[in-house]
Amino acid sequence: MHGLNFTAIDFETANSKRGSVCAVGLAKVRNGVVVDTASWLIKPPRSVSEFSSMNISVHGIGPADVRTAPSWAESLQRILAFAGDDRFVAHNASFDRSVLRGACAESGLAVPDTTFHCSVKLAQRLLDLDSNRLPHVAKALGLGAFQHHDAGSDAEICAAAVVAIAQKYALHSLDLLWPAKTPTSSAGSHRYAKTPTLAELPRANGQADPSNPLHGQVVVFTGDLATMTREEAMGRIAALGATPANNVTKKTTMLVVGQEDASRRTVFLTAGSNKERKALQYMGAGQAICAVSECELREWFGLDRPEDSREETPADVLGTLESAVTGLLAWIGRRRVQ
Repeated sequence: MHGLNFTAIDFETANSKRGSVCAVGLAKVRNGVVVDTASWLIKPPRSVSEFSSMNISVHGIGPADVRTAPSWAESLQRILAFAGDDRFVAHNASFDRSVLRGACAESGLAVPDTTFHCSVKLAQRLLDLDSNRLPHVAKALGLGAFQHHDAGSDAEICAAAVVAIAQKYALHSLDLLWPAKTPTSSAGSHRYAKTPTLAELPRANGQADPSNPLHGQVVVFTGDLATMTREEAMGRIAALGATPANNVTKKTTMLVVGQEDASRRTVFLTAGSNKERKALQYMGAGQAICAVSECELREWFGLDRPEDSREETPADVLGTLESAVTGLLAWIGRRRVQ
Protein backbone atom coordinates (compact mmCIF):
# COMPACT_ATOMS: atom_id res chain seq x y z
CA MET A 1 0.00 0.00 0.00
CA HIS A 2 3.00 2.29 -0.48
CA GLY A 3 1.77 5.69 -1.66
CA LEU A 4 -1.73 5.58 -0.13
CA ASN A 5 -1.53 8.76 1.98
CA PHE A 6 -4.44 10.97 3.09
CA THR A 7 -6.29 12.41 6.07
CA ALA A 8 -9.85 11.24 6.74
CA ILE A 9 -12.07 13.93 8.25
CA ASP A 10 -15.55 14.07 9.74
CA PHE A 11 -17.54 17.01 11.11
CA GLU A 12 -20.65 17.20 13.27
CA THR A 13 -22.89 20.28 13.29
CA ALA A 14 -25.09 21.97 15.88
CA ASN A 15 -28.00 22.55 13.50
CA SER A 16 -28.91 22.39 9.81
CA LYS A 17 -26.65 25.34 8.94
CA ARG A 18 -23.47 23.97 7.46
CA GLY A 19 -21.26 26.48 9.31
CA SER A 20 -22.45 25.33 12.75
CA VAL A 21 -19.50 22.97 13.30
CA CYS A 22 -19.39 21.47 16.80
CA ALA A 23 -16.93 18.56 16.47
CA VAL A 24 -14.21 17.23 14.21
CA GLY A 25 -12.50 13.87 13.83
CA LEU A 26 -9.26 13.19 11.92
CA ALA A 27 -7.33 10.06 10.95
CA LYS A 28 -3.98 10.25 9.15
CA VAL A 29 -3.07 7.41 6.78
CA ARG A 30 0.50 6.71 5.67
CA ASN A 31 1.17 3.93 3.16
CA GLY A 32 -2.21 2.40 3.86
CA VAL A 33 -1.91 2.45 7.67
CA VAL A 34 -3.67 4.77 10.15
CA VAL A 35 -0.72 6.33 12.00
CA ASP A 36 -2.40 9.15 13.94
CA THR A 37 -5.87 10.23 15.04
CA ALA A 38 -7.37 13.27 16.71
CA SER A 39 -10.82 14.56 17.63
CA TRP A 40 -12.24 17.41 19.68
CA LEU A 41 -15.34 19.48 20.30
CA ILE A 42 -15.63 22.94 18.72
CA LYS A 43 -17.58 26.00 19.82
CA PRO A 44 -19.74 26.86 16.76
CA PRO A 45 -19.45 30.36 15.32
CA ARG A 46 -21.70 32.72 17.30
CA SER A 47 -24.07 33.44 14.38
CA VAL A 48 -24.96 29.74 14.01
CA SER A 49 -24.39 28.52 17.57
CA GLU A 50 -27.91 27.34 18.45
CA PHE A 51 -28.23 23.57 18.86
CA SER A 52 -31.27 21.87 17.35
CA SER A 53 -32.90 18.96 19.16
CA MET A 54 -32.64 16.90 15.98
CA ASN A 55 -28.87 17.28 15.77
CA ILE A 56 -28.42 16.64 19.49
CA SER A 57 -30.38 13.40 19.11
CA VAL A 58 -27.98 12.31 16.35
CA HIS A 59 -24.58 13.03 17.93
CA GLY A 60 -25.35 13.72 21.59
CA ILE A 61 -23.46 17.03 21.71
CA GLY A 62 -25.21 19.97 23.39
CA PRO A 63 -24.48 23.63 24.29
CA ALA A 64 -22.92 22.76 27.66
CA ASP A 65 -20.43 20.42 26.00
CA VAL A 66 -18.88 23.15 23.84
CA ARG A 67 -18.95 26.04 26.29
CA THR A 68 -15.19 25.93 26.82
CA ALA A 69 -14.29 24.26 23.51
CA PRO A 70 -11.87 25.94 21.08
CA SER A 71 -13.22 28.26 18.40
CA TRP A 72 -13.36 27.45 14.73
CA ALA A 73 -10.40 29.75 14.05
CA GLU A 74 -8.22 27.77 16.47
CA SER A 75 -9.64 24.44 15.29
CA LEU A 76 -9.00 25.22 11.63
CA GLN A 77 -5.32 25.82 12.34
CA ARG A 78 -5.13 22.52 14.24
CA ILE A 79 -6.86 20.67 11.40
CA LEU A 80 -4.54 22.08 8.76
CA ALA A 81 -1.47 21.39 10.90
CA PHE A 82 -2.60 17.78 11.42
CA ALA A 83 -3.28 17.19 7.71
CA GLY A 84 -0.23 18.99 6.36
CA ASP A 85 -0.16 18.55 2.59
CA ASP A 86 -2.65 15.67 2.63
CA ARG A 87 -5.81 15.55 0.62
CA PHE A 88 -8.94 15.01 2.71
CA VAL A 89 -11.23 12.01 2.42
CA ALA A 90 -14.73 12.10 3.91
CA HIS A 91 -17.82 9.91 3.80
CA ASN A 92 -20.18 12.29 1.95
CA ALA A 93 -17.47 14.81 1.17
CA SER A 94 -19.84 17.51 -0.09
CA PHE A 95 -21.22 17.81 3.46
CA ASP A 96 -17.86 18.00 5.20
CA ARG A 97 -16.43 20.36 2.58
CA SER A 98 -19.45 22.65 2.99
CA VAL A 99 -19.06 22.59 6.80
CA LEU A 100 -15.45 23.74 6.47
CA ARG A 101 -16.41 26.47 4.03
CA GLY A 102 -19.50 27.51 6.00
CA ALA A 103 -17.62 27.73 9.30
CA CYS A 104 -14.97 29.91 7.63
CA ALA A 105 -17.67 32.16 6.16
CA GLU A 106 -19.43 32.51 9.52
CA SER A 107 -16.10 33.27 11.22
CA GLY A 108 -14.82 35.75 8.62
CA LEU A 109 -11.91 33.51 7.67
CA ALA A 110 -10.45 32.75 4.26
CA VAL A 111 -11.33 29.27 3.01
CA PRO A 112 -8.19 27.14 2.69
CA ASP A 113 -7.36 25.57 -0.65
CA THR A 114 -8.17 21.96 0.19
CA THR A 115 -9.01 18.90 -1.92
CA PHE A 116 -11.72 16.46 -0.80
CA HIS A 117 -12.41 12.93 -2.04
CA CYS A 118 -15.70 11.18 -1.27
CA SER A 119 -15.75 7.62 0.08
CA VAL A 120 -19.53 7.42 -0.55
CA LYS A 121 -18.90 7.77 -4.27
CA LEU A 122 -16.05 5.29 -4.02
CA ALA A 123 -18.38 2.73 -2.41
CA GLN A 124 -21.10 3.43 -4.98
CA ARG A 125 -18.66 2.80 -7.79
CA LEU A 126 -16.95 -0.31 -6.45
CA LEU A 127 -19.22 -1.99 -3.89
CA ASP A 128 -22.59 -3.51 -4.73
CA LEU A 129 -24.48 -2.49 -1.57
CA ASP A 130 -28.11 -1.71 -0.84
CA SER A 131 -26.98 1.36 1.09
CA ASN A 132 -23.68 3.25 1.07
CA ARG A 133 -24.08 4.76 4.54
CA LEU A 134 -20.96 4.38 6.65
CA PRO A 135 -22.28 1.58 8.92
CA HIS A 136 -23.30 -0.51 5.89
CA VAL A 137 -19.95 0.03 4.17
CA ALA A 138 -18.05 -0.84 7.36
CA LYS A 139 -20.09 -4.02 7.84
CA ALA A 140 -19.64 -5.10 4.22
CA LEU A 141 -15.87 -4.68 4.53
CA GLY A 142 -15.70 -6.55 7.85
CA LEU A 143 -14.45 -3.55 9.80
CA GLY A 144 -16.44 -4.24 12.97
CA ALA A 145 -18.56 -1.99 15.16
CA PHE A 146 -17.92 1.71 15.72
CA GLN A 147 -19.71 4.69 17.25
CA HIS A 148 -21.54 6.29 14.35
CA HIS A 149 -21.83 10.11 14.52
CA ASP A 150 -18.89 10.33 16.87
CA ALA A 151 -16.56 12.45 14.73
CA GLY A 152 -13.37 10.65 15.75
CA SER A 153 -14.85 7.19 15.30
CA ASP A 154 -16.37 8.12 11.93
CA ALA A 155 -13.06 9.50 10.64
CA GLU A 156 -11.19 6.36 11.69
CA ILE A 157 -13.71 3.98 10.10
CA CYS A 158 -13.80 6.11 6.93
CA ALA A 159 -10.01 5.79 6.69
CA ALA A 160 -10.21 2.04 7.33
CA ALA A 161 -12.92 1.64 4.67
CA VAL A 162 -10.84 3.43 2.03
CA VAL A 163 -7.80 1.31 2.87
CA ALA A 164 -9.90 -1.89 2.71
CA ILE A 165 -11.33 -0.94 -0.69
CA ALA A 166 -7.85 -0.06 -1.95
CA GLN A 167 -6.58 -3.49 -0.87
CA LYS A 168 -9.60 -5.30 -2.31
CA TYR A 169 -9.16 -3.77 -5.76
CA ALA A 170 -5.38 -3.20 -5.74
CA LEU A 171 -5.82 0.57 -6.11
CA HIS A 172 -2.87 1.77 -4.09
CA SER A 173 -3.07 5.54 -4.51
CA LEU A 174 -5.68 8.29 -4.33
CA ASP A 175 -5.34 8.91 -8.05
CA LEU A 176 -6.28 5.29 -8.75
CA LEU A 177 -9.14 5.30 -6.24
CA TRP A 178 -10.52 8.58 -7.58
CA PRO A 179 -9.29 8.91 -11.19
CA ALA A 180 -9.45 12.35 -12.75
CA LYS A 181 -12.88 13.02 -14.22
CA THR A 182 -13.26 13.15 -17.97
CA PRO A 183 -16.39 13.51 -20.14
CA THR A 184 -16.29 9.73 -20.72
CA SER A 185 -15.67 8.59 -17.12
CA SER A 186 -18.03 5.87 -15.92
CA ALA A 187 -19.63 7.56 -12.94
CA GLY A 188 -19.57 10.56 -10.65
CA SER A 189 -19.25 13.31 -13.25
CA HIS A 190 -22.04 15.18 -14.94
CA ARG A 191 -19.87 17.48 -17.02
CA TYR A 192 -19.17 17.59 -20.70
CA ALA A 193 -15.94 18.94 -22.14
CA LYS A 194 -18.22 21.82 -23.11
CA THR A 195 -21.92 22.48 -22.73
CA PRO A 196 -23.63 20.80 -25.68
CA THR A 197 -25.45 23.01 -28.14
CA LEU A 198 -29.13 22.44 -28.88
CA ALA A 199 -28.17 20.57 -32.06
CA GLU A 200 -25.82 18.29 -30.10
CA LEU A 201 -28.39 17.22 -27.52
CA PRO A 202 -29.98 13.79 -28.12
CA ARG A 203 -33.46 13.92 -29.68
CA ALA A 204 -36.52 12.40 -28.04
CA ASN A 205 -37.50 8.99 -29.38
CA GLY A 206 -40.94 9.42 -30.92
CA GLN A 207 -41.58 5.66 -30.78
CA ALA A 208 -40.91 5.31 -27.05
CA ASP A 209 -43.39 3.74 -24.62
CA PRO A 210 -45.82 6.52 -23.59
CA SER A 211 -46.44 4.84 -20.22
CA ASN A 212 -42.93 5.67 -18.97
CA PRO A 213 -43.01 8.75 -16.66
CA LEU A 214 -40.27 10.37 -18.77
CA HIS A 215 -42.22 10.25 -22.03
CA GLY A 216 -43.00 13.73 -23.30
CA GLN A 217 -41.09 15.53 -20.53
CA VAL A 218 -38.63 18.38 -21.03
CA VAL A 219 -35.84 17.50 -18.61
CA VAL A 220 -33.03 19.63 -17.14
CA PHE A 221 -30.25 18.38 -14.85
CA THR A 222 -28.59 20.18 -11.94
CA GLY A 223 -25.77 18.89 -9.71
CA ASP A 224 -23.63 15.77 -9.93
CA LEU A 225 -25.16 12.37 -10.62
CA ALA A 226 -23.51 9.68 -8.51
CA THR A 227 -23.86 6.62 -10.74
CA MET A 228 -23.65 7.87 -14.32
CA THR A 229 -22.51 10.83 -16.38
CA ARG A 230 -24.99 13.49 -17.37
CA GLU A 231 -24.29 12.63 -21.01
CA GLU A 232 -25.36 9.02 -20.38
CA ALA A 233 -28.46 10.14 -18.49
CA MET A 234 -29.48 12.49 -21.29
CA GLY A 235 -29.12 9.70 -23.83
CA ARG A 236 -31.28 7.40 -21.72
CA ILE A 237 -34.09 9.90 -21.17
CA ALA A 238 -34.15 10.74 -24.89
CA ALA A 239 -34.47 7.03 -25.71
CA LEU A 240 -37.52 6.94 -23.42
CA GLY A 241 -39.20 9.86 -25.18
CA ALA A 242 -38.04 12.85 -23.13
CA THR A 243 -36.38 16.00 -24.46
CA PRO A 244 -33.13 16.90 -22.63
CA ALA A 245 -32.36 20.61 -22.23
CA ASN A 246 -29.48 22.62 -20.82
CA ASN A 247 -31.41 25.36 -19.03
CA VAL A 248 -34.65 25.84 -17.12
CA THR A 249 -37.19 27.66 -19.30
CA LYS A 250 -40.94 28.00 -19.61
CA LYS A 251 -40.93 24.66 -21.42
CA THR A 252 -39.25 22.75 -18.57
CA THR A 253 -41.43 20.09 -16.91
CA MET A 254 -38.84 18.13 -14.90
CA LEU A 255 -35.66 19.00 -12.98
CA VAL A 256 -33.35 16.13 -11.99
CA VAL A 257 -31.41 17.07 -8.85
CA GLY A 258 -28.14 15.23 -8.22
CA GLN A 259 -27.49 14.13 -4.62
CA GLU A 260 -24.51 12.44 -2.94
CA ASP A 261 -26.64 9.42 -1.99
CA ALA A 262 -28.21 8.08 -5.17
CA SER A 263 -30.49 5.79 -3.14
CA ARG A 264 -32.42 8.70 -1.60
CA ARG A 265 -35.81 9.37 -3.16
CA THR A 266 -36.65 12.67 -1.47
CA VAL A 267 -35.80 15.90 -3.30
CA PHE A 268 -36.54 19.44 -2.20
CA LEU A 269 -35.50 22.44 -4.29
CA THR A 270 -33.28 24.66 -2.16
CA ALA A 271 -32.34 27.67 -4.33
CA GLY A 272 -28.85 26.21 -4.03
CA SER A 273 -28.16 26.46 -7.76
CA ASN A 274 -29.17 28.86 -10.50
CA LYS A 275 -31.36 26.18 -12.09
CA GLU A 276 -33.15 25.42 -8.82
CA ARG A 277 -33.77 29.14 -8.22
CA LYS A 278 -35.11 29.59 -11.72
CA ALA A 279 -37.35 26.52 -11.34
CA LEU A 280 -38.73 27.92 -8.08
CA GLN A 281 -39.48 31.23 -9.80
CA TYR A 282 -41.36 29.51 -12.62
CA MET A 283 -43.19 27.27 -10.15
CA GLY A 284 -44.20 30.35 -8.16
CA ALA A 285 -45.73 31.73 -11.34
CA GLY A 286 -47.81 28.57 -11.78
CA GLN A 287 -45.59 26.41 -14.02
CA ALA A 288 -45.64 22.68 -13.22
CA ILE A 289 -42.07 21.43 -12.73
CA CYS A 290 -41.43 18.10 -11.06
CA ALA A 291 -38.25 17.70 -8.98
CA VAL A 292 -36.83 14.20 -9.48
CA SER A 293 -34.08 12.25 -7.71
CA GLU A 294 -31.45 10.05 -9.34
CA CYS A 295 -33.06 7.13 -7.51
CA GLU A 296 -36.38 7.67 -9.35
CA LEU A 297 -34.56 8.23 -12.63
CA ARG A 298 -32.79 4.88 -12.33
CA GLU A 299 -36.12 3.14 -11.70
CA TRP A 300 -37.58 4.68 -14.85
CA PHE A 301 -34.48 3.55 -16.74
CA GLY A 302 -35.13 0.01 -15.50
CA LEU A 303 -31.78 -0.07 -13.67
CA ASP A 304 -33.25 -0.36 -10.16
CA ARG A 305 -36.45 -1.59 -8.58
CA PRO A 306 -38.44 0.65 -6.19
CA GLU A 307 -37.52 -1.60 -3.25
CA ASP A 308 -33.82 -0.94 -3.93
CA SER A 309 -34.13 2.66 -2.76
CA ARG A 310 -33.05 3.51 0.76
CA GLU A 311 -35.88 3.71 3.27
CA GLU A 312 -35.68 7.24 4.58
CA THR A 313 -36.45 7.96 8.21
CA PRO A 314 -38.62 10.93 9.31
CA ALA A 315 -35.41 12.58 10.50
CA ASP A 316 -33.91 12.24 7.00
CA VAL A 317 -36.92 13.90 5.40
CA LEU A 318 -37.21 16.61 8.06
CA GLY A 319 -33.51 17.35 7.84
CA THR A 320 -33.66 17.67 4.05
CA LEU A 321 -36.78 19.84 4.26
CA GLU A 322 -35.27 22.02 6.99
CA SER A 323 -32.16 22.57 4.89
CA ALA A 324 -34.28 23.38 1.83
CA VAL A 325 -36.42 25.92 3.71
CA THR A 326 -33.36 27.52 5.30
CA GLY A 327 -31.67 27.90 1.93
CA LEU A 328 -34.81 29.28 0.31
CA LEU A 329 -35.38 31.84 3.08
CA ALA A 330 -31.75 32.94 2.88
CA TRP A 331 -32.08 33.43 -0.88
CA ILE A 332 -35.33 35.40 -0.43
CA GLY A 333 -33.58 37.57 2.16
CA ARG A 334 -30.73 38.33 -0.23
CA ARG A 335 -33.20 39.24 -2.96
CA ARG A 336 -34.95 41.72 -0.64
CA VAL A 337 -31.66 43.37 0.27
CA GLN A 338 -30.88 43.81 -3.44
